[in-house]
Amino acid sequence: MNTTYTRPPLDARASRNHRIAVWCGMLFLGIPLGWGILGSFLTPPLSPSATPQDIAGFLAEGGVLQKFGLMIALACAGGLLPMSAVLGDQMRRMEGARPVWAQTQFACATLVVWLLSAALVFFAAAAFRADRDPQLILLLHDLGWLTFITPVSMIVLWMTAVGAAILSDRGDSPVMPRWVGYLSIWAALLSAPGFAAILFHSGPFAWNGLLALWIPLVIFLVWWITLTVFLLKAISGEAAASVA
Repeated sequence: MNTTYTRPPLDARASRNHRIAVWCGMLFLGIPLGWGILGSFLTPPLSPSATPQDIAGFLAEGGVLQKFGLMIALACAGGLLPMSAVLGDQMRRMEGARPVWAQTQFACATLVVWLLSAALVFFAAAAFRADRDPQLILLLHDLGWLTFITPVSMIVLWMTAVGAAILSDRGDSPVMPRWVGYLSIWAALLSAPGFAAILFHSGPFAWNGLLALWIPLVIFLVWWITLTVFLLKAISGEAAASVA
């Protein structure tokens, strides 16, 4: 631990609360399960070149199950915030008394949750009245996908901030392994192609493409699950040190 930063001990109650907050982060899985699978938005995703009639038909067929999936996804989006609060707390151990990356990380997490929720609301509005003018459904569907895919600057900065904090940790017992920091930097780089989705209606950079959707989605899940594992280890290690 950085000797220039004095932290209160992590007692049993705080340790329990931190673990609960970390497990809240697993609610994020409700987004790909609810929106992606139950809502059928990922099985497979409609192309940006789909016609208004195709999109209107897709939403009309989705029915109650699709709306239920969107409801689950919206309910689960906020689970990222308690976990990111714990992540910020552990990043303060890495950085010391002036934790700029920890503060950046929580601000980015908050904006990511807001953007995810906004995208899901656009999809929900399209599904809510699937019998309206197909052109209006097309507009809401486009807004949903573009809000979900293109504002990746917050995710890129979020991952970069986490990686920078881990790699800057010079304590005798680093909070997380350095390879997790490098994973965060690579995850940020692999998420960046989402910016280009606004330019393409087909191909790997379109919102349903390999580079704009599938690779960033998979790498985010890998990154988030990795952080979950090492946050739980960090909490256990800090709690044991406090008892000792």
